[in-house]
Amino acid sequence: MNSDDQRQLPEPPTLDTLHRAFSLHQRGRLADAARLYEQILAAEPSNFDALHLLGLTAHQSGDHERAVDLISAALRIDQAQPDACSNIGLALQALGRFSEALAFTDAAIALRPSSSPGYSNRGNILRDMKRLPEALASLDRAVALDPSDATARNNRGNILLDLGRLEEALAGFDTAIVLQSGLAEAHLNRGNALAKLHRLEEALECLDGLLAMQPQYAAAHANRGAVLQELRRLDEAVAAYDRAIELQPNLAGARFNKALALLLDGRFDEGWPLYESRVVQGMLPLPKPPWLGGKEIRGRTVLLHSEQGLGDTLQFCRYAALVKDMEARVVLRVPSPLAGLVSTLRGVDAVVSESDALPEFDEHCPLLSLPLAFRTRLDTIPAPSPYLSSRADRRAVWSRRLGETHSLRVGLAWSGAWSRSTGFNRSIPLAELLRRLPAGPTYVCLQKDVRAIDQAALDSSGIRVFRDEVGDFEDTAALCDLVDLVISIDTSIAHLAGALGRPTWVLLSKVPDWRWMLDRPDSPWYPTARLYRQSVMGRWDSVLEQVAEDLTRLAEEKRPR
Repeated sequence: MNSDDQRQLPEPPTLDTLHRAFSLHQRGRLADAARLYEQILAAEPSNFDALHLLGLTAHQSGDHERAVDLISAALRIDQAQPDACSNIGLALQALGRFSEALAFTDAAIALRPSSSPGYSNRGNILRDMKRLPEALASLDRAVALDPSDATARNNRGNILLDLGRLEEALAGFDTAIVLQSGLAEAHLNRGNALAKLHRLEEALECLDGLLAMQPQYAAAHANRGAVLQELRRLDEAVAAYDRAIELQPNLAGARFNKALALLLDGRFDEGWPLYESRVVQGMLPLPKPPWLGGKEIRGRTVLLHSEQGLGDTLQFCRYAALVKDMEARVVLRVPSPLAGLVSTLRGVDAVVSESDALPEFDEHCPLLSLPLAFRTRLDTIPAPSPYLSSRADRRAVWSRRLGETHSLRVGLAWSGAWSRSTGFNRSIPLAELLRRLPAGPTYVCLQKDVRAIDQAALDSSGIRVFRDEVGDFEDTAALCDLVDLVISIDTSIAHLAGALGRPTWVLLSKVPDWRWMLDRPDSPWYPTARLYRQSVMGRWDSVLEQVAEDLTRLAEEKRPR
């Protein structure tokens, strides 16, 4: 969601040309206003107001670098101007120069300590800096200074959303709308809060109402697409994303979200090219564009590098063999915990971890761009089973550690890395899982990290736990190979077990990550996987009932006669 900044316009100057320019500026005629400001500066280069306001038009037009230059020049003439300090802070924020933006915003507040917009803007900058408690305190101050400031209420709601305080955020957006019914951002964010609360029909109604007021609001079309996607109305979602892109071609996330909808629907030909619009924090910065197929790579060294999570690396490292088949030398760069495991992969000449120096290479490709490079369709997914293997010496160690058993041995992974956006879909409370698991099988914990809320249930269960003894994914791979079945939530363990060719049951939300697609009980990526899907969003009971029934049957088949 986009926070709404509050730009400060000084009182209109008395000089005639400046007055006319300022009047145009207030009416949104930025280009006309800028021309007049430039005329003034041609005659009077040190005119503070013209420099400041021309900088503000540059910021409002998207030229933030020029805005910083112009407002800096104005502040060299008079640095005790709170409006100029505030506006250069906004331009620096737009450039991602958050520390500088915060310093100027603090200066503006020092010059005008009773300014609600100043504290509101400060809160937005702190939010960008991920300093959420401080951001909330700043927005609390803004609201205290001016309880009728709808924009401050809206911005405060955004921070509450980030903190996961969804009901409070929704109440904040409702208040902002009461104070200023036409504040589009508050309606947009209210829809977002409702979606996060899984009140999807209400979220859709909210966004439809917003678009009735502002049909050209691109972000509202994009958010509407996301809600429709969660409602599994994929064709409508794609149409909403298309409308957003038509209205604002560079709208962050619209192309990528459209790609996810297409891939979820199995429309790979359309989805892979759009998937290149993704922006991944920490993606390896390289000076040249990636190899995306079509170019001869025989005899060349190709660097394949991971870019997202461990599960993504495990899923898409399979493409190394296809690159090798093109007679290239393949170097695979992966997170350190996976380096030993992927060295067993066919087609890899060298493996380097992300902590190693970058090796020499001729071409490079992020792992998740390889499906595009090879024009992967549903019927051409490379799905060798297995394509990874555990080490014999690790299996021997863990075989002794596990000991003998005549019962079904089941590996469990019930929660992945928690985040507010995915934790709801990728974690099951262990206590809820334990209530459904049948007695008889021997259960083995396959995950290293256990959430605090699950620890008591784990301690009182009969699950065998080896957390402190498991070093890296080579140990986990050996454990997967020594159990009869892996049951996993959508996390890296599911991908590991699938890559090892182990029987794997994956527990999925009603609208899962795109790679699991919709409705089908199997996975074209992992031939040994069986998929169990929620029938109601957020409810695991039907999934666990089916798992318990199938597991009871499997345990009975395993029991000695």
